[in-house]
Amino acid sequence: MASITRQELELLIQLQDAELEAAKTEALLEQLPGQLAALDAELEKAFFLVREKKDTLDALKKEYRQLEADFESGQARIQKRKAQLHNVKNNKDYQALLKEIEDIRQSGSRKEDEMLGLLDTIEAAEKAVSHAEKHYAEQKTVVEEKKREMEESAASRRERFEELKEAASSISEMLDPKLKKRYCTIRNQSGGLAVVSVEDAVCRGCHLNIPPQTYNELHQGDELRYCPHCYRMIYVL
Repeated sequence: MASITRQELELLIQLQDAELEAAKTEALLEQLPGQLAALDAELEKAFFLVREKKDTLDALKKEYRQLEADFESGQARIQKRKAQLHNVKNNKDYQALLKEIEDIRQSGSRKEDEMLGLLDTIEAAEKAVSHAEKHYAEQKTVVEEKKREMEESAASRRERFEELKEAASSISEMLDPKLKKRYCTIRNQSGGLAVVSVEDAVCRGCHLNIPPQTYNELHQGDELRYCPHCYRMIYVL
């Protein structure tokens, strides 16, 4: 077993702590674009709802204007047919004009009923547009505030990430090259966790019991020892 001083062990632990925190911080930073995109998608959904409600309202108003135009056209035709009554020469044509006038009146009456019903529908649609616009405005305020907070947090994390990288680099330079190489090998093979403590004869890396002799040796000497199960560097507090 290679010898190791307490100072070297502490440096390894500090290096690992810095690297683990840096990795966690980097992972959080990598989530930021997706989180911002999700907020934008949420706001876009509210925006499209406003547009959908407005399109519905526009369609209803267009339908109302068409009914109104048809009604007015019918009234004009009634006036025209009434004027023609004075020039009719026989009863058959006279009755035909009267029937046409009555048909136009009935059609106009139905259109008036449709227009009245549409006015209620339009009023409800206008309220729906107003509600959707209010919801969008509220969502926009919330989203912008969340994005601002997330950007500020990200800026702080970026700063912390750079500090951790610098700290890890400084610690690495203080380590014996062979010890550093061994640490890096174990770290890469063990999911980033190369140095773990042993508590009550249990390795905190793999959570398995280590042999009693190895546990006793950890308390007695200054040699670097490894877990016989996960092969991580081990130490006792």
